[in-house]
Amino acid sequence: MWRVSVFAILLPLAFGGQFPFSATLAKDSSGLPIYELQWSFDVVQQTITFNVLVNTTGWVGFGLSRDGGMIGSDVVTGWVNSTGVYLQDRFADAQVLPPIDEHQDWLLLSGNEANGWTNLTFTRKWVTGDSRDRDVLANTARVVFSWGVLDPVTMVPQYHGPTSRGSLSLNLLGGLVNKPPLPADARNLTLTIKNVTVPALSTAYWCAGYKLPVDVFSQKRYIVQYSPVIASTANNTMHVHHILLYLCTSLNETTDLGAGFDCDRNATPALQSCFTGQTFTYPEGISLGLGGPGQQYLMLQMHYDNPRLETNIIDSSGLNLIYTSTVPQNEAGILNLGLLTSPLLMIPPKASAFTVRGICMPNCSSSYFPPTGITIFANLLHSHLAGVGITLRHMRWNKTCGAYQELPPIDQNLQYDFNFQQFTTLPYSVTVLPGDLLEVDCIYNTASRNNLSFGGEATTDEMCLSFVTYYPRIDNFVACGSVPHPFAYADFVSNYFSQQNAITLNSLFTSFTKPDRIVRDGLSRTYGSLQWNQAQISSFQQATSDGYLIGFCFKTDGVTLTQDLLTPPSLTCTAQPVTAAALGVQWMKGGMLLMLLLAFV
Repeated sequence: MWRVSVFAILLPLAFGGQFPFSATLAKDSSGLPIYELQWSFDVVQQTITFNVLVNTTGWVGFGLSRDGGMIGSDVVTGWVNSTGVYLQDRFADAQVLPPIDEHQDWLLLSGNEANGWTNLTFTRKWVTGDSRDRDVLANTARVVFSWGVLDPVTMVPQYHGPTSRGSLSLNLLGGLVNKPPLPADARNLTLTIKNVTVPALSTAYWCAGYKLPVDVFSQKRYIVQYSPVIASTANNTMHVHHILLYLCTSLNETTDLGAGFDCDRNATPALQSCFTGQTFTYPEGISLGLGGPGQQYLMLQMHYDNPRLETNIIDSSGLNLIYTSTVPQNEAGILNLGLLTSPLLMIPPKASAFTVRGICMPNCSSSYFPPTGITIFANLLHSHLAGVGITLRHMRWNKTCGAYQELPPIDQNLQYDFNFQQFTTLPYSVTVLPGDLLEVDCIYNTASRNNLSFGGEATTDEMCLSFVTYYPRIDNFVACGSVPHPFAYADFVSNYFSQQNAITLNSLFTSFTKPDRIVRDGLSRTYGSLQWNQAQISSFQQATSDGYLIGFCFKTDGVTLTQDLLTPPSLTCTAQPVTAAALGVQWMKGGMLLMLLLAFV
């Protein structure tokens, strides 16, 4: 089944002033910051400016990496001494001091040293045209950093040592610079679980029910900001992977409210009926509705990662919501796109770039979108550990050539990092019309895996999802996507399996009434007989990409509009690409502090 939920994404808090975005890159043994990063960007000039503040009187290093490692990194080294302020543009070809780049594309703006801290400010273009510079894109950026205790004597920084370095994933272009002020009538609602012992499982979901305050369920309110509340217990930031929030129509106040329980094993029928919980701090004039008649309860779900199966982790984390009674100019909604999370999402092992697709077919947008369409202004792309790239594609029927025409991608992250999933504001908003087609493409690297990977909720399972935030909100429409039809694998099965195994697989493919675990175990055993050479992987890729689909449109009341035996769209239109102006894009005003996102998993 599809479930609708809310992802709580932690974003670095802004220092304010010239630099609206910031992150702590390194802390000392007592937890105090020793390397702080601030930045801002200019969409018109396509420049990005960094400010680093480091607890050293020696040299400072900062840069952009392809994978978090040193090799292939575009870095700067800088320092302040009695003769001036210095900045060097370098590129790392090997695991040694990077040589100075022939083209110095990083521009020093200022620098100073005071009270044991070095402060440097520098800027560069997003794209410099230099092959030895890394482009700044709307992807997950892997920043690398380092520092030394002494200034260079001969303009050559000394080795930083094994501990004065690191890397971190950030989204450098995913926010809005100017954030709207909180309304005068803003109120807080804090939801936390209470002293829960994190289950000794690699992946666990813990749920707790809450009753909304009277002023929220008696009249609709509008959430303008949220902040995650992460308990100070040691290592909790390592175990709380994300937080989800569900709105519920009804709960049993005797059994469903209180300390909480394992979501997968002890959820009551009332809790299983929860739907559409969402919070978000929106750009100016846009906010998200909460509560009102018929929406009296919330369910908080914690996703814990505990790979070491520790038994002594106590957690009391949750969320703080800020809401207002001010009705926005545009009420937003969140639409969940991609592949149905089920065992029919299968990824073979030993594949370095295996692609799957989930398609929101035109019948869904035609049936539910308003005549003028919807405006998408923010998005989160979601996969699991094997995911390395995700694209949200946009296609529109072109009457002239009688086929679908591909428009510019709405969102794309080809450097996806499962451990850094951030809701991003699009650089421009995009209008999607009735009849348009939306496709989520996910690329996976399973080269180190020996067994088939399936769609599922565990960290070691996979997903392929996109969660778009849009306006105006559409009532009773929350998700749209597809799953490979069992017939898509017919040729592959007949080519690579015995008749008996083929019968077994066909039986499993059509066992939609059986629990996912039983279907997965059967598929895994049968497919486990394959060695998965390149020819098999290519054949399976063709079945996944070009085979039949089952399309779904999901409503909040659980009713779906289903299309069977669909085929992926033909993109034979040779018309010129549609410009941003023709798409109806708009530059967004306002900004985001912290965000929640509806997701279906």
